[in-house]
Amino acid sequence: MSTISFQEIIDSVEKLSIDEQDYLFELIKKRRIEKRRLEIANDAQAILESFK
Repeated sequence: MSTISFQEIIDSVEKLSIDEQDYLFELIKKRRIEKRRLEIANDAQAILESFK
């Protein structure tokens, strides 16, 4: 498995068109929101389990 450096990611993003960059940023934002929602739900479930 090869790894890509943070700088390589930045360079790749800069090569995208403005529209593609905007789409990428929105996609990342939505995925981060969904990940956070799942973390909150899991935390809430753990708290409910601890009360039982």
